[in-house]
Amino acid sequence: MQIYKKGQGNKARAVAALSAIAFAVFGIAEANRLWDVGIAFYVTTAIMVIAVAGGGLYLSLVNARTSEFLIETQAELRKVAWPPKAEVKGSTAVVIGTVVLFAVFLTVVDLLLAWFTQVIKVYPKL
Repeated sequence: MQIYKKGQGNKARAVAALSAIAFAVFGIAEANRLWDVGIAFYVTTAIMVIAVAGGGLYLSLVNARTSEFLIETQAELRKVAWPPKAEVKGSTAVVIGTVVLFAVFLTVVDLLLAWFTQVIKVYPKL
């Protein structure tokens, strides 16, 4: 097996491969936390980690379609005009403020509707 278009899209390929490895490792750790069984479990999980990590490495480095996609993704991300830090902070503040405002509004409406349904005795009081 030979690396497809070696030297292109290295960052995107590395992120994809590391994500596959992390997915395998964290999945196995969670499975280990949930099920405590014998040695067969550990052998099976080790094989699964190797298979998932190997599959991720194969897809990100050797497979032509996936590699081409990752190379093009990295090239497109270089063209993105990223906003300045001040604009990101301002937009984030607007979003957080809007979420808090809607949360308060919906809480008030919910309390009023709950009170109203109790007043007109739609539901019995719990």
